[in-house]
Amino acid sequence: MRSLARSRPGALLIILLAAVAVLAAGPAMSANWKTLEPARYASKARVEIDSRKITYYRFDSENPLVFSVKGPTRIKVLTRLRLPAGVAEADYAISVLRDGTRGVHEQFTTKPSEAAAYVRSEDHHPGVIRRVYIDVPTGQHGYELRAMGDAVVDSKVFESAASTPSRVSLAPLTYASVETFLHRDKELTYYIATAQKPVVFEVIGPTTVKVNTRLIFNETMFGGQTYVVGVREEGELEILYKIEAVPSETVVFRDRQDVIPGALRHFMLDVAPGKHTYEFRLADAVAHELAVKFYIPRGDLLNEP
Repeated sequence: MRSLARSRPGALLIILLAAVAVLAAGPAMSANWKTLEPARYASKARVEIDSRKITYYRFDSENPLVFSVKGPTRIKVLTRLRLPAGVAEADYAISVLRDGTRGVHEQFTTKPSEAAAYVRSEDHHPGVIRRVYIDVPTGQHGYELRAMGDAVVDSKVFESAASTPSRVSLAPLTYASVETFLHRDKELTYYIATAQKPVVFEVIGPTTVKVNTRLIFNETMFGGQTYVVGVREEGELEILYKIEAVPSETVVFRDRQDVIPGALRHFMLDVAPGKHTYEFRLADAVAHELAVKFYIPRGDLLNEP
């Protein structure tokens, strides 16, 4: 393997970070939720379900449901339209604002619930639950939900109890090539970086990028290998991540027989607010190719430069 000293650009100071090799995460578990009490609402309502009395928070067009939450995370809002007795079906809409802007409208059709009833109210019935999901971007954010028109809605707010947010993949701007891996019945798209041709990736912060990497093993490589990923933003120092790899036992190339993908290893990249462009290159390794893939929290897709 080439030494790190020989792989340095002459005029560029490089910080070397040893990244602990991280194995791929196991199968996703079903979501768990914790109750989030809103800061403001019109009033409270008591709903009885199977002899259990549950508190809901009411809102309408004049008195919104207001809460604050720190992302990245996911919010689930259970909503029940307050229906006058005798109404068999009704439509309603909810406006969702984040930090006072970026309004989104959710529209629903509901009917009276057969399992739920209001405590001390016979002239109205709670509607069947309809759910609003909100992917919260990184940082502290305030949300405001209003019922449209003359609708009155009762609600409960929950925050995901998962330790890691739901993430989505982003494609880079440029790369050496694209390869498809097979894992059981799934196809995985990765982007190839080399020493000479980096993968260039653009992202809008604040966010945290999960960078999945797989070293490409050729016929001359046996057992465990060490490789170094260089990450550089324009005008900044290059950061080197040193990672240990072994060949994957479960993932293969779809279109190539001469090489084997390495087991999944990843590291996290914290991104400051604004638009950023990064280069990812294979800075040091016996191998000639590195496969990379990028993920950010789903809510951070809404970030603006």
